[in-house]
Amino acid sequence: MVCTRNDWTAELFGRGAALVGVLLLVVASLVFAQESAQASRLHDMLTAEESAWLAEHPTITVAQDPGWPPIEFTDEHGEPSGMTLDYLQLLEQRLGVQFVPVTGLNWQEAFQKLKAWEIDLTPSVAATPEREFFWAFTKPYMEIPIVMVTQTDVAYIRDMSELDGKRVAVVENYAAYDWIPNDYPDIDLVPVQDVQEGLQRLQQGEVFAYIENMLVVGHYLTKLQLSTTLKIAGTTPYVNAQSMAVRKDWEILAGILDKALATIGQDERDAIYRRWLPVRYEYGVDYTRVWQAAVVVALVLVALVFWILVLQREIGRRKRAESASAESERRFTQLFEFAPLPMGIVNASGELVAVNHRWEAVFGYTLREVRTVGRWYELAFPDAEYRRMIQQEGMTFPTTGRTKYNDYQITCKNGDVKSMEITGTNFGGEILTVFFDVTERKAAENEHRRLLLEADEARRIVLGALEDQQKTRESLVASNATLHAAIDSMTDAVFVSDTDANFVLFNQAFITYHRFADEAECKKTLAEYPAIFDIYLPDGTLAPLERWAVPRALAGESVTHAEYTLRRKDTGESWIGSYSFSPIRDQHQAIVGSVVVCRDITESKKVSERLLYQRNHDYLTDVYNRGYLERALERLDGPEHLPVSIIIADTNGLKLVNDSFGHEAGDKFLRRTAELLTSVARDGDIVARYGGDEFVLLLPHTNGTESERIMREIESLIKNVRVDSFQLTISFGYQTRESMEDDFASVFQRAEDMMYRHKLYESSSAKNKTIGLVINSLFAKSDRESQHSKRVSELSEAIAIKMGFPSAEVNRIRVAGLMHDIGKIGIPEHILNKTSALTSQEWEEMRRHPETGYRILATASEFIDISTIILEHHERWDGLGYPRGLAGEAISIQARIIHVADAFDAMTSERSYKRPMEIAAAIQEIRDCAGTHFDPEVVRAFTSTTPSD
Repeated sequence: MVCTRNDWTAELFGRGAALVGVLLLVVASLVFAQESAQASRLHDMLTAEESAWLAEHPTITVAQDPGWPPIEFTDEHGEPSGMTLDYLQLLEQRLGVQFVPVTGLNWQEAFQKLKAWEIDLTPSVAATPEREFFWAFTKPYMEIPIVMVTQTDVAYIRDMSELDGKRVAVVENYAAYDWIPNDYPDIDLVPVQDVQEGLQRLQQGEVFAYIENMLVVGHYLTKLQLSTTLKIAGTTPYVNAQSMAVRKDWEILAGILDKALATIGQDERDAIYRRWLPVRYEYGVDYTRVWQAAVVVALVLVALVFWILVLQREIGRRKRAESASAESERRFTQLFEFAPLPMGIVNASGELVAVNHRWEAVFGYTLREVRTVGRWYELAFPDAEYRRMIQQEGMTFPTTGRTKYNDYQITCKNGDVKSMEITGTNFGGEILTVFFDVTERKAAENEHRRLLLEADEARRIVLGALEDQQKTRESLVASNATLHAAIDSMTDAVFVSDTDANFVLFNQAFITYHRFADEAECKKTLAEYPAIFDIYLPDGTLAPLERWAVPRALAGESVTHAEYTLRRKDTGESWIGSYSFSPIRDQHQAIVGSVVVCRDITESKKVSERLLYQRNHDYLTDVYNRGYLERALERLDGPEHLPVSIIIADTNGLKLVNDSFGHEAGDKFLRRTAELLTSVARDGDIVARYGGDEFVLLLPHTNGTESERIMREIESLIKNVRVDSFQLTISFGYQTRESMEDDFASVFQRAEDMMYRHKLYESSSAKNKTIGLVINSLFAKSDRESQHSKRVSELSEAIAIKMGFPSAEVNRIRVAGLMHDIGKIGIPEHILNKTSALTSQEWEEMRRHPETGYRILATASEFIDISTIILEHHERWDGLGYPRGLAGEAISIQARIIHVADAFDAMTSERSYKRPMEIAAAIQEIRDCAGTHFDPEVVRAFTSTTPSD
């Protein structure tokens, strides 16, 4: 214990308070200086017009969603709070304006006032085509995935189409409420007023699922303690790319806010994120009673530290359990989707809820065609009697959950009939069914049984005939006739020898089997055959004469199956034979000869080897599959193999390539990745496709330094690899197992974590580069499209300038004009460059390009703000355009400008099947179509911009 004089206490506290005051002044000065610097930098970025506008509008009214924590909400005192408020406070300091909150409104009421321009700004919304009609948006400054929430007993949902026909709740006037009806019209959408109502209705079973962004869901599941009854069951294709929205007539403010948001550094953004996501604890001390409470405080702090350590240990345990559960579900989904075997999932009601890609490829049916087990029976078993038998066997299948093994004759969509072995496993009240194609195996088994039966029959006939020979000469003549007739009718080679290995009997199949031209060429003693044939054992070694079938039989061996490979020395032809042989004995059991039956099994052997190869290899890339990799890990699970390194490689941008060029192009990416990894693999290394776009390079006896060197070698090689003009990019992660205490599962997890961190850094850049390659590929496919896009871009830019758009928006319209036909990358080249008029079917193909372009650009953050323009550039003012039939100002103004420029260039450009219009005639045509095809205001700007000669 430390003691002081009583008269020192006041002095100590006085000096301490003074020191604290000085420190606070220093910190405040530093913060003020930093903010002043940021504000000064921002004002240098603003134009004179923007600065004047801010001076004229010192206050701006703001409405936030009161029930969307932690992004924005109203606290217990009725005051605005959340992440967006922190952003607004930073913007106030930089811009010198005041954001005035409008409180006391729910989101639906605030939305209507914002829509009517009674409130100036809302800080966190996603841009949709409908909203762009009445709001101007900043660029997105927060991106949050949107997820599907269900009750905990619902299986993983891999795609939103699985929600077709089900009741799904979404907060009314949220962005997803606009997106879902367009993309998934079969979902029964249920509007709710706020997040709590949506979660409550989900918990009570009134809806099947609730759609919301992941941050909000995580907040409420924790706050309301719902994690035991509700869970995140899957992700949607949507992302809340959160922007600030201002009234449409204040578009200048959107540009100002974009510049201000750009001055908010990553440290400040991270601080906001940390402020609202972790749990925070605040401690206070009564300084008037410091001396009296010192001992108590110390004890409390010790107890608190101990309590925190216990909590951290429990939190860590739960996090590990949750991580393992999530990883298990992810791995199951990946295994199910990309398994080389057909798989399906049946619920307790007999509904087929999911099938994998291989199921659709093998049977030819889609999930939409086969919704129930009953419908599956009708399609797969068209014979009514056979179907009744199958249904009787399968009636107990979904209810008892017993695993069955049966062979069924399944009719595919193309009419092929396949023999399938089906297994079923109960998990979570649903049945996972796995189909094994045993068609070739059954055929091989049937052939083998036939061979054995014929061999047994031949031996029986031969032995019976030889026994008859020992009785009487008369019966010998009859037996010989019977024997020759029986043997000659057999398709397998049969030959009988005496004890000196002379062939006393053989059939025509024997001559054919040994590739003799006729009986005269056929050698009659075994001693002559080594000069004609080399015979090899299954291990590839040359068989000495005593290991051939006849000497073994004469030595007393009886064998039902022995394999030999024969090679004729004169022609080099080789084949594989299956031999059955045994000695012939008289009534005293003395060996008097041998009988051998053989057949050519070269083709059936190839079938067996192909089946074995398919079992171990990925059908697309020819590297090992996941099953082989897992068996290899079991083999390497010993100290003699350490250290063992694992490199995980994930191909970037595969989905974008598939959407742009089709799955054939994506398959090329995967095959090229496999070739690249195989090229650096050493003897003993294993390259395997782990699932989807992931590959694994397994390196026995390799430490971390060597595995990193190999990874760097691959990265160096990638720089020179292009697939159809696209740069191949791969994200890597690697780890090393150096001791038996470190299991392979942990090593895999660490390698995957490293790979996903790299993927986060590289994915966005790869997507943006890929989109650039897409537009270049389109221009390479058609020079006509290249020149057309450049002219449309220039004309759109001129119209936008004439209409008074700010320079940033003019540039946006120019870029959109250049990329307006990017969706045509998915249209066959012969249609793009066709020299005659398009057919109706070809026009239907062509009309899909706005939607394709939208999907391509929406995947990359750099181009998401122009994706909607591309989607709408063929919509008409009167609502008769495509793809969505929008009308009037529901079409974005940027798309309306590009529509006019696109139409004018199409009319005045030469086509092989039509002459170009005169410029004056084309301008008049545009004027005539104002109010039907085109926006009259845009037409006026166009006609004043474009000369008629």
